Amino acid sequence: MTPNVAVVLAGGVGKRFGAPEPKQFLMLGDKTVLEHAVATFDRNEHIAEIAVVVHPDYVDRVQEMMTRGGWHKVKHILCGGAERTDSTQAALRAYADREVNLLLHDAARPLVSDAIVDRVCKALEQHSAVAVAQPVTDTIVRADADLLQGTLVRSTLRSMQTPQAFRCEVLAQAFELAMQDPQFQATDDCGVVAKYLPNVAIHLVDGEEKNKKLTSPEDLPIFCQWLKEEGNKSTSSHAAPTSTKIKVSNSNAAPTSAEIEVSNNNTAPTSANVEVGEEHVALGNFKQNLAEHNQKHLRQMQLKLVDILREITTLCDRHNIPYWLDSGTLLGAVRHGGFIPWDDDIDICVPVEDLPRLVEACRELPKHLSLQCPETEPQMRMPVYKVRDNNSLIVEAGDDFALSYEKGLFVDIFPMTAWPSFGAKFSRKVARGYCRANAILHAQHYYSLRSTAELFYFGMKRALFATLWKVGGWFCRKDKYYSNTLDNSGNGNRHLRTTVFPLTEIEFEGERFKAPANVDQYLKDLFRDYMALPPEEHRTGHAIFFKTQLD
Repeated sequence: MTPNVAVVLAGGVGKRFGAPEPKQFLMLGDKTVLEHAVATFDRNEHIAEIAVVVHPDYVDRVQEMMTRGGWHKVKHILCGGAERTDSTQAALRAYADREVNLLLHDAARPLVSDAIVDRVCKALEQHSAVAVAQPVTDTIVRADADLLQGTLVRSTLRSMQTPQAFRCEVLAQAFELAMQDPQFQATDDCGVVAKYLPNVAIHLVDGEEKNKKLTSPEDLPIFCQWLKEEGNKSTSSHAAPTSTKIKVSNSNAAPTSAEIEVSNNNTAPTSANVEVGEEHVALGNFKQNLAEHNQKHLRQMQLKLVDILREITTLCDRHNIPYWLDSGTLLGAVRHGGFIPWDDDIDICVPVEDLPRLVEACRELPKHLSLQCPETEPQMRMPVYKVRDNNSLIVEAGDDFALSYEKGLFVDIFPMTAWPSFGAKFSRKVARGYCRANAILHAQHYYSLRSTAELFYFGMKRALFATLWKVGGWFCRKDKYYSNTLDNSGNGNRHLRTTVFPLTEIEFEGERFKAPANVDQYLKDLFRDYMALPPEEHRTGHAIFFKTQLD
């Protein structure tokens, strides 16, 4: 399925509006006009990513909004030009090498609804150009100066709104032809397509009254009233708010506390103190509030992970250490141009034989970063290398706060190695069996008859699978397949060596990183139909709680 990219056009400077600043930065309630517009696309499940086009003077301001608002789908902040068409062409340049649908929306329409976005995205499955329009209710006439020349048939007329949506290649072709026309005059994007690609049908979907464009100061009271009505609907359908105060560890020792309060509105909260690490929390809205906190700060976390990734890959390039994006990170690069919208980690791979050089190179990391691996922190109990940000915190399901190991935000580094050329089913069964037994043996145990029996049974099972793997490897080729080291191969997947090498490059969050030779096959090995989105209930991250900066 072709990814849908929302392009929010906010490049105007507001001269006609008469306000001291562009109208997209005026406040409507507790958010600016622009923030309201972006929020709809950011929460809509059919939108893979967002680009905001803004005047160069306001790029920093939009960047601040993105950080404050936790816009996890915003991948580009682009500089617009003097005309609306300049902003459209900035978006076309940004997505020139990708097969995407572009939904171009005026930021001055802050109350675009989820229903409109849903209708547009649904129509794009069948049509290459889609517009939002409303029936005209007033009588429309043709006039010459002050004289009426005729009445138009109202049933054939529509009032146009945005978003206007196109398959990227269609809009790019229309603008290419327009730029060759010396008589071209700036118009809306549908006008460009209609004039220069007359054979492309533009499908119409229903608009809404509240998707009105903010054009004059007199419109502001109307928008404020609509916003108030929406707020009343929202609050009437929710239970009384609560606030949760969460205590988490900010060091390697048993948890002393750093606190964060999560509230779902400004009314007087009730509260409860919860120690991370307890198995159960007797608080009805605790999980909801925790999820809201994580969602609000997810984009800020993702950008911090990119900073860590950039430091690692700079070291790898400097020391000629091969690496490549893996798993959900590689999938996000292909399907979303960056993070999977709900993802909260980054995975890369390094050949196992190059790990000693990577460990040595990591001595050059900035002071706030550190390498964590089984050799340096055996209490971590994981056969994975991690580069952690020591000034942050993340709590995951497997963390044990009784043990002293670094718990900052991290990038995972998976050791990769050659695999014996076993049959596919046998290879998968042995890898999965070994990893399951190994995971159980590394779990926390309490002395009892049952636990002793489990240790004996799974210890024998792990030894058996390890022996099969090692002895079988003596008689099989090891130049055909490549995958995770056996300790970390719980899914049993493997790749042809030619799928991985020689390494290529791919764009992730606006930067180029190393990728496998055949990205399509690599992802099929891991996920099969990797372009299909998972069910909504499975669109979650790994973190229970995180904090991007410790006080």
